[in-house]
Amino acid sequence: MGAMSGKKIIVAVDGSETARDALRVALQMAPDLGCSVCAIIAIQTRIPGYRAGYFSFVDRHILSELQQFAAGVAEETRKTAADLGAAVPETAILESEKEIFEQIVDFLAATPEAAFLVMGSYGHGIRERLILGSTTQRLVLEVARRQMKTPILVVP
Repeated sequence: MGAMSGKKIIVAVDGSETARDALRVALQMAPDLGCSVCAIIAIQTRIPGYRAGYFSFVDRHILSELQQFAAGVAEETRKTAADLGAAVPETAILESEKEIFEQIVDFLAATPEAAFLVMGSYGHGIRERLILGSTTQRLVLEVARRQMKTPILVVP
């Protein structure tokens, strides 16, 4: 058994190529460490920038599309594991008004068996390829602000 036997590697996935790379890293590391993998997909149900009123909440049709997209990402996660010959990871779809990074940090805080978090350095935008992505950066800062001890592996 590995040094972290019984722990979970939490990996944040969003359908981006860097998230797929992060998933592959987590799946490849897990057996050597004796860990299982839990893939998390977050959906934000409040439109950023709108703090009040009707337009602040995501329309039910858009929410349904986001939920379908998240289910597709979860299925892609299982397929990636199968393609690698790895154990199929547990998947969790998070859905909240909170921003994506806050949902992920809250999930980590509520998961004492988390060995560490793996995530891509940037998401979908081309601009973000030049720097650390905003969600990744905000998540790292929030983990530090809360003085959490969960290590974070950022995959380029």
